[in-house]
Amino acid sequence: MRHASFAGQFYPADKKTLEKTVKSLLIAEKKENVHAVISPHAGYMFSGKIAGEVFSLMPKKKDFIMLGVNHTGIGKKVCFSLEDWETPLGIVRTNRDLAEKIIHRLKKEEIDVDVNEIAHAEEHSIEVQLPFLQMTQNQFEIIPIILADLSYEECKKIAEILAEFVNKSEAVVASSDFTHYGNDYGFTPFSGNVRENLYKLDDEIILQILKKESKAFYHLARKSTVCGIYSVTVLAEIAKIKDWKPKLIKYTTSGDITKQWGNVVGYAGLVFE
Repeated sequence: MRHASFAGQFYPADKKTLEKTVKSLLIAEKKENVHAVISPHAGYMFSGKIAGEVFSLMPKKKDFIMLGVNHTGIGKKVCFSLEDWETPLGIVRTNRDLAEKIIHRLKKEEIDVDVNEIAHAEEHSIEVQLPFLQMTQNQFEIIPIILADLSYEECKKIAEILAEFVNKSEAVVASSDFTHYGNDYGFTPFSGNVRENLYKLDDEIILQILKKESKAFYHLARKSTVCGIYSVTVLAEIAKIKDWKPKLIKYTTSGDITKQWGNVVGYAGLVFE
């Protein structure tokens, strides 16, 4: 069992408080023909509203391929978890059979992949998405994957393989925050008008997703500090194969919440129809 490592940090650890918090972040709009989402993974006070909006638009699905970030760099480039995941809202089952089939295909194509529960235990980018799925879905299972240090060509190959396993009952979640600006992140390409310049920078990066220019996105994201560069690139490639249409739901920044612009992170929510 992969126990909740970040409850009480990124989101409430108390079940009733978490239920109330997530409900307040969801919207009542009609479910759309959504196959995939890009969702941020910061603390709920910063990016929960965006996550709530995109997950509210996801229809009922059987399986969710969760593409997260390997912030620690532990393990291989592609790390799977085969354990079930616990949150304060209960247990989320992992579809081990489907995960093992995907792993087999990745290994056949000589992708650097393994099962690494330690890497997942230290990583928050998938865990923080799960309460939204638990509050919006019925019976579902996940395939948890975290990614690190991939070339564009590797992202494309992974996408081709994953696309083989994505049909009407499967969906893809790419977990990513966008540009991290400030000395804390070692990224200060501008010193003035931070809000305006950050919006402009992320707008250009997001535009590449909307145009289905995944290679251009990859290279722009590498020049910036988009932590989910690999998960988003893989999803963007799957979207090209499946002919899904990307749509931006919302963009904001931590600075819009805190009114502090010395160190700030951008958050975007997109759906693929």
